[in-house]
Amino acid sequence: MNFLATIVPAMNFNLLEHLSSAYSMVSVEAGAFLLLSLILQRKNLIAVLEKLWPQGATVNFICLLMEVILIMPLLGMLMVWMHEMSAAGSAAGLRSFWTELPPVLALAAVLFIADGISYVRHRLEHTRWLWPIHAMHHSDRELSWFSAYRQHPLNRLWAVAFDIGLLLLIGVPLWAIYANALVRHYYGLLTHANVPWTFGWLGRVLVSPAMHRWHHVREGDGVGKNFATIFAVFDLAFGTYYVPSACHSPTGLTDEGHNSFLVQIWAPFRALLTPYGWTHRRGFSATGDGGAIKERIGPTD
Repeated sequence: MNFLATIVPAMNFNLLEHLSSAYSMVSVEAGAFLLLSLILQRKNLIAVLEKLWPQGATVNFICLLMEVILIMPLLGMLMVWMHEMSAAGSAAGLRSFWTELPPVLALAAVLFIADGISYVRHRLEHTRWLWPIHAMHHSDRELSWFSAYRQHPLNRLWAVAFDIGLLLLIGVPLWAIYANALVRHYYGLLTHANVPWTFGWLGRVLVSPAMHRWHHVREGDGVGKNFATIFAVFDLAFGTYYVPSACHSPTGLTDEGHNSFLVQIWAPFRALLTPYGWTHRRGFSATGDGGAIKERIGPTD
């Protein structure tokens, strides 16, 4: 208990306030994307209303509840601990560099560096070693803005430890880390949205919804491509950029239990208990794009 009090000196968590805040935030997000759908499909409003609660939305909703009740408090404790550790290390000497930069320039630099870090982390998640905790995010067969919340708790903890841990090691101040997380969150909702936007020429600079939808395709050339979150230049630089057009291919996985929360939560632990069975039955193979999973189709037996 004393150890927790030491590494988490100011961690107060009020569940009711947290739920109320999350409800307000998600309500605004849902309203914004509903309005966008109504505008884009104004000639087919019945189709919009029929898809208000698409297949897979229940899993996404449970993931959101788990994020609010369990994951966010754990992430908060993890961030406080990492910040305390970095303050005592070499990162302390780098903080002056960031404080001397104009805030707008500092945030722009952090957004770019953080996206480079997450590009590397995302490619690691498409290797056989980390795919079991990342597969849940790819399982939604009706990809939408709400799919951004479908993530395994282990994937969330790993992503924060890797991304924010490296940012703290180079002395990035907390305000910039929080601002970066906010931008990435809302930009991620946009890129998961079910819209055909490619952004035209700008799509070779910024990740478009079409670009990220190709990343989520069930099978075909888009698999193992498009790992960046904000800046498409990382995929262009490392040969993983793939946007031939707007994406209308099926998304998700064919795995058993792709629409079951409990099955997907248990899947990484099952893989850990039977590692050979996981890699053998799922046909994971290294490809020329640095080890991204090319075949992430479900069990064939």
